[in-house]
Amino acid sequence: MIKFKKVSKTYKNGTHALYNINLNIEQGEFVYIIGKTGSGKSTLIKLLDGEEIPSSGTVSVFGTNVGKLKNRQVPLYRRNIGVVFQDYRLLPKKTVFENIAYAMEVVDKPKNEIRARVKEVLKLVGLTDKAQTFPKQISGGQQQRVAIARAIANKPKILIADEPTGNLDPEMSNEIISLFERINKEEGTTVLIVTHDLQTVKNFPKRTIQIDSGHIVRDLPNGLKDEIIPSNIEADDYFDTTAKLYLANAIKEDNKNV
Repeated sequence: MIKFKKVSKTYKNGTHALYNINLNIEQGEFVYIIGKTGSGKSTLIKLLDGEEIPSSGTVSVFGTNVGKLKNRQVPLYRRNIGVVFQDYRLLPKKTVFENIAYAMEVVDKPKNEIRARVKEVLKLVGLTDKAQTFPKQISGGQQQRVAIARAIANKPKILIADEPTGNLDPEMSNEIISLFERINKEEGTTVLIVTHDLQTVKNFPKRTIQIDSGHIVRDLPNGLKDEIIPSNIEADDYFDTTAKLYLANAIKEDNKNV
């Protein structure tokens, strides 16, 4: 469903963000994308949603070459993709119900369809009783749930979450990831979570792709379940250590084959 074939990206300022990325993600997968700040995670997502185009190689989603889309085609393409931001980006003067409905209004869905779908996703995210409240009247975790509900209102095939647990405590983080699991299972949505939250990735093991300096350094089908992660280690230190270990092992394998 999602295919990156020999994808590289260099920005106009000379920054090399990605190098020769090859990646396949199947429909219905749940995938974490991890790596330190500046590793290339954000560029990978921007290429996926059509915000950027690759310098070389192809990004294909549902058989569509995203880099070849014309500007007028991008909004329609993006209806296949829901995005959840770390800072929620809710409309403060609209109720929870209205925030979710707005995502469907902007694509001209019928009012009766909007009402039915908003009620459906409110139930899915556990906020039926908060429908008429405003964002400032609910907790951070509940605001994140509203953002997730809004992102899936139009039934996207792909849901991208950018650091969705970054502002939440561990208990609420667990609840949010459990919600993503439920959406993945019940809606059949492909879920991609960009995160620094190592404990969450370990506690809810899924396929995990680690990016470092523009390269995919690890693609772990079972995630970090079997790894020992010291509780006091900083995420970027962990990413540095594991990337260097991967590189050292890759060099050893290359030397064996000489």
